[in-house]
Amino acid sequence: FVLTAHRPNYLLNYSYNFTPNSRPFQEEDAQIDNTEIKFQISLKYKVIDNIFPENGDLYFAYTNQSYWQAFNDDLSSPFREINHEPEFWLQFRPNQNLGTIEFSGLAIGFTHESNGKGGSLSRGWNRIYLNLIFQRDNLALALKPWYRLPEDEKTNAADPHGDDNPNIEKYMGHGELTLACHINGNTFSTICRNNLRRRNKGSVELGWSFPLFRRLKGYVQYFNGYGESLIDYDAYSNRIGVGFLLTDWL
Repeated sequence: FVLTAHRPNYLLNYSYNFTPNSRPFQEEDAQIDNTEIKFQISLKYKVIDNIFPENGDLYFAYTNQSYWQAFNDDLSSPFREINHEPEFWLQFRPNQNLGTIEFSGLAIGFTHESNGKGGSLSRGWNRIYLNLIFQRDNLALALKPWYRLPEDEKTNAADPHGDDNPNIEKYMGHGELTLACHINGNTFSTICRNNLRRRNKGSVELGWSFPLFRRLKGYVQYFNGYGESLIDYDAYSNRIGVGFLLTDWL
């Protein structure tokens, strides 16, 4: 019953986007820089232990992913986008072996994700998900399908109620696959999404962390595709960043 890391916590103090998306900020006549700082803070807390005999733990987590135009003096260095994601889930320990592969985790959860903005810049969605976790030695794999909870259509673009991004599934898909491998102090990770449609859209995020000093690690992250952030859910991103990682997948 203490705060622990949920997803990786990192700081990319130099992150370069080859395809910056200025479209949402046209009304403000804002020119987005290619270079910015990206960081993620992700923590979880076990709320209830063993709801069922010897199994079933209830967790709460919060993840903050931020994009800071720290080098954009013309715009007074604003935060371009901040995504907030609180979630609850019930986690079970199957402790089943599929040959040499351990089925180590099964989670059923609800997550809300939004960028906390209003008007034309507002983005958000709610999902229920299933997360299946498998491990073998220094390799971990998580398969996470989800279902987006439907929202009412907006009456007009300025309507504060209703769906801010009605076609987000066409870009973010209906799930993601995460793979992480730990080798000689290095961790290599991949997160893949795909909409599985004829007009194919998806994304891949590649990560490499390596030892630097004590618990501090260096971190390189590459993203290509759609949905890196909510404001860019329907815009193609091609980004690479370097920085530091505090907590890892493994």
